[in-house]
Amino acid sequence: VIPDFGVLSGLFQIANLDYRGEYSAEVTFDISLESAGALAFAAL
Repeated sequence: VIPDFGVLSGLFQIANLDYRGEYSAEVTFDISLESAGALAFAAL
């Protein structure tokens, strides 16, 4: 879902996944996706 825009659907693969944080604290993560096939877009 792309807020206030639309929805992308299709097959994706994880290209990169990074976790960061401190012991007993918040954890943040970043994820990068790559298209693994045809994509479809539906406007909201």
